[in-house]
Amino acid sequence: MSEAVVTTQAFVGKAFLLVGNGASPETFTRYCEVDNMSELGVKNDLVEATTFCSGGDKEYIPGLGDGAEFTFSGNYALENAQQESLIDDVDSKARRNFQLQMGDDSPISRVLTFTLAMLQWGITPSVQKQNGVKFVGKVTGPITRTVT
Repeated sequence: MSEAVVTTQAFVGKAFLLVGNGASPETFTRYCEVDNMSELGVKNDLVEATTFCSGGDKEYIPGLGDGAEFTFSGNYALENAQQESLIDDVDSKARRNFQLQMGDDSPISRVLTFTLAMLQWGITPSVQKQNGVKFVGKVTGPITRTVT
């Protein structure tokens, strides 16, 4: 009797953050200054649904999804129109559409499309390394996943 061989297909590779331009149809452009991104995801609220028929045990159902805060940071460039636009988004309390592309289309890639309510920006000056910029947004609405 032979045993099934289980192989892993863990992904190690390129990830790109793309910023939407808000037009219709919308186009997305890679934001190449990014060097760090936080976890991107959704967490469902926990709703207790215990009834008299629950047999003495509490029962739960998943409630409304709540998008995570998403942080991305990178090199601060003095003349980068995307960075200035993202700073303006925070200042004007705007929402911005993004895509996170995992892989480089060879042989496939997965694209996560989402909207962030832009919450925070900050610049980190340094004399020991490059100057940095950080943005924080809150996922609002669904995250759609497609394979290209």
